[in-house]
Amino acid sequence: MPSTVPPSVSPPRPTRLALLLYPGCMPGGLFAVADMVRAANLRAQRTLYELVWAGVDLQPVPTWQGPGLQPAVTLAAAAADVVLVPGLWLSSASDLQRPLQQLAPLVRALQQLPAATRLWSYCAGVVPVAASGRLHGEAATATWWLREALHTHFPRVDWRFDEAVVQGRAVLTAAGAHGYVPLMQQALAAQLAPAELRDLQNLLMLPRPAAVHPRFAGLELTGLADDSLRRAWMLVQRTAAAELRLAALAQTLHVSPRTLARRVHAQTGLAAAQWMRHIKLRQVADALCETRQPLKRIAEDLGFASEASLIRAFRQVTGMTPMAYRIAHA
Repeated sequence: MPSTVPPSVSPPRPTRLALLLYPGCMPGGLFAVADMVRAANLRAQRTLYELVWAGVDLQPVPTWQGPGLQPAVTLAAAAADVVLVPGLWLSSASDLQRPLQQLAPLVRALQQLPAATRLWSYCAGVVPVAASGRLHGEAATATWWLREALHTHFPRVDWRFDEAVVQGRAVLTAAGAHGYVPLMQQALAAQLAPAELRDLQNLLMLPRPAAVHPRFAGLELTGLADDSLRRAWMLVQRTAAAELRLAALAQTLHVSPRTLARRVHAQTGLAAAQWMRHIKLRQVADALCETRQPLKRIAEDLGFASEASLIRAFRQVTGMTPMAYRIAHA
């Protein structure tokens, strides 16, 4: 008589995550990610991630204004599923060639990784990743003030600087010196149950500073505990302003418009249409402050029906014209 006892199911193999050390890297993000991963393993009561500290070689690595750190293994021998390339200290966007020349061994090591190895990076750490060619044809973001320099140096990358975190096919990138927070939020959301993720957010993941204009407060990805709203937030950023429709967004998320509107209001205090409009106008505000692009180009890039409609919507929300906002906040 066949057994009725179901076969035991082995837990999935832990993801081997290499924390990459290289000269001039900003080590704070590596320590923070290590803390988040250990906390996630404890909260999930199983090993989600196995950590290893890696370097191009085994020599001590001088970090930016921090301690010299000793890699435990070379990157080539790490057998990592994912490599985290931390932020790089840069003082200018005008000349990327000098730091890239100094980091040539790192760039070569990234080029030699197996194609299946995933890369995570944030802030200016995305620069050596882009130089390695691993971002060719990929969508990516990076620190905002490198926007024009990266467009110029790496035109084969699908840069999305209006997005805080971007998931490509094999690369996950985030903007800002503290970009490891939304990056890890995105990564852990795929590993943890919603309640487990909320616990980590409350304990370890601090929000970004308040937006420059009070009307844009509360529009940060890291402030959203609801996974469906985080997905909605990213979809709104990627959708042309003139094409935003609550019904279409709800359909993409496989919920009813009423359910989505209720979740938005519960989380943000805003009506859903207002929330979507404010997200797009926050993108406008960022582009005004971070680039010298003319308003007509910004309106076209973000999908507004016309420059005039953008000016009208921006003034309704902020009380200022876009050009006045640029003068005040850029």
